[in-house]
Amino acid sequence: MWEPTAEQIKEIKLINGEQGTGKDEYYRAMLPIIFDEAKEYCNNTFGETDSGPPALPGGVKLFMAKAIQFNENKAGLKSRSMGSVSYSYETEFPESLYKYLRPYRKVKFRVQR
Repeated sequence: MWEPTAEQIKEIKLINGEQGTGKDEYYRAMLPIIFDEAKEYCNNTFGETDSGPPALPGGVKLFMAKAIQFNENKAGLKSRSMGSVSYSYETEFPESLYKYLRPYRKVKFRVQR
């Protein structure tokens, strides 16, 4: 599984407009999960090998940054109640986030009989 470097964490935090080291552990935990989502959606490993880190294209970095922002902010908030405090969140990423990954998608071929 891919582990983000300190430089990659810093770069993605800067894309989100964040500074400091307060959320580094959150980013360290979430980035591999979101990267797996990007790999699966694109059918692309982005050069990930056991010997070295993958080369992350700009669109993938933007997707990962915006996905983290979607998860931690109220961007995913669908509804809110004030009475007995009820929040409802969207758990799937919106289709607009995937536009950053479209240029990196590889075609999947399926065998038909």
